[in-house]
Amino acid sequence: MNQNVVGGACLIGLAVAAFLALGDISSGTLRSLGAGGMPRGTAFLIGLIGVGMVVVGIFRGGEAIPRVSLRGPAIIMLALIVFAFTIRPTAIGPVTTPGFGIVAAGPLAVLIAGFAERERDWLDLSILAAALTAFCILLFGYLLNLPMPAFPVSWLDYFPGWTQRQVMLVVSGGLLIVALGLFLIRLQRKGDV
Repeated sequence: MNQNVVGGACLIGLAVAAFLALGDISSGTLRSLGAGGMPRGTAFLIGLIGVGMVVVGIFRGGEAIPRVSLRGPAIIMLALIVFAFTIRPTAIGPVTTPGFGIVAAGPLAVLIAGFAERERDWLDLSILAAALTAFCILLFGYLLNLPMPAFPVSWLDYFPGWTQRQVMLVVSGGLLIVALGLFLIRLQRKGDV
């Protein structure tokens, strides 16, 4: 077993799955292409490439399949799950998870994802978490005006008379100041300043 054989077999499996998923959708004719024509043609070409890869892998060989560590993907999946359960309140049976908004869910997901790498720098991860969260709040919550919980709704009580958009600007500004402060600490530790 080498990478060519395994990769080709995966492409053949993908093509078969596409053909099965298309079911009885009409392919049409060459003059009048139906809804299933392009997907079937693409699936056929993917399957043909897969067969070619298997043949090359059998007769010419290829690189051995490397050992794969599951640590990284497992921790990234855990970070995504934690993000999903902490951004909005989620009922899991009798228990409801807290809805912290992206202001807490974002940095928490970044810091958990940092465990995917064996050697990590917590200061760099903290800078990334603060800056990325501020960017997400500004982009998705403020500029695109998407219904994303940026922070717990109870925070609006601390800003009487303010709109949610104004509080988003204050929160993202605060996160950017934190990121800048951490970055300056990082520079000072490295002796670059």
